[in-house]
Amino acid sequence: MTQRIIIVGAGQSGARTAAALRKSGTDDDIVLIGDESELPYERPPLSKDALINGAQAKSATIFPRDYYAGNRIDLRVDTRVVSIDSAARNVVLADAASLAYDHLVLATGARARRLEVPGADLDGVVTLRTAQDSARLAARLTPGARVVVLGGGFLGLEVAASAVQLKCAVTVVEAGPVLLGRILGGFMGDHLARLHRAHGVDIRTDARVKMIQGQGTAHAVELDDGTVLPADTVVVSIGATANDELARAAGVECNDGVLVDAHARSSVPGIYAVGDVARQRERWALNAVRLESWENAELQAQTVARTILGVPEATDLAPWFWTDQYDENIQILGGRAPEDTLVMRGDMAERSWCAFFVRDDSAGGARIHGALLMNAGRERRIVKQLMDNRQLVDTALLADPAHPLKNLPRT
Repeated sequence: MTQRIIIVGAGQSGARTAAALRKSGTDDDIVLIGDESELPYERPPLSKDALINGAQAKSATIFPRDYYAGNRIDLRVDTRVVSIDSAARNVVLADAASLAYDHLVLATGARARRLEVPGADLDGVVTLRTAQDSARLAARLTPGARVVVLGGGFLGLEVAASAVQLKCAVTVVEAGPVLLGRILGGFMGDHLARLHRAHGVDIRTDARVKMIQGQGTAHAVELDDGTVLPADTVVVSIGATANDELARAAGVECNDGVLVDAHARSSVPGIYAVGDVARQRERWALNAVRLESWENAELQAQTVARTILGVPEATDLAPWFWTDQYDENIQILGGRAPEDTLVMRGDMAERSWCAFFVRDDSAGGARIHGALLMNAGRERRIVKQLMDNRQLVDTALLADPAHPLKNLPRT
């Protein structure tokens, strides 16, 4: 009997889930609902190409419009789901229409975290999450514009790099002691601070925002220590909050994201979650982690499709994500714990090097728990294989640039 699968959220993970389901050969009805007006698109270009080159959302579009009709996917953009009745298995739309479902996939993503200080609602204080956000920000990044970026995470630093390339005067304000403090224990913080300062960015760490000054329009950021930073544009990049309100109201267990198992199943039968809104209870020895990455959106779409079709397959692969800043490419795999040992491959003073975070194993040797590849993307495939397969490595050989990683002994 034909079933109906409703996917709420028409971003990358939602569109990929619909595609994976249809590619499997299922004849089920698939409804993909999104509240943005654009076709489903990928978000990574929004802080880079879309700002620097004025690329429109269509350049990041996942599938052309006719793909959905051609594959019998009922795509509904500009449409908002306002509630879920998990007992009756239906969703209610903003126009009061009701749609029944057999399976419901939540791909509602996340939204930019709000800055809770006076002046945060002034004109010129912006966030970056959607294609429309990117277009509005791009219009403000004119030569000579004074841009203050609040938050020294990947997104904030990518915006800073893009603004510098557009000849803006850029300041980054980070509340923590180092940039990227939550990534690999802050290992990259000082290195990236030097990189951005070399491009003229004013980096302020251990700095907290007191207020945004302005009358109607922002003209400066005032810090707790009294420092005033002139600004034409203030970019708030202090993290994201999961869009899990629909799930919470439906009785689904959440914790800044929908809690799911390795098969993307939530606590309520028939409801699943993927992408930025999903918090997997355990992934790669990282407890209850919510991964906001391109790769995670792709993989979870495949996972939930298999689960719905009755052929669940759980994988526990090392998370992978990357960032491009100026002409530097940084790729990160896995994570880091306090007990991990650092193994350097190459010199951080050089353009290309690798850092590994390893754990000794009782069987002898060590296993790679985390890795950072600086301008060494060519090594990603083999490093990921070593990590995904939990292979023991000889740390002396791992540290030796003269010894190819592909030739490491496998045990």
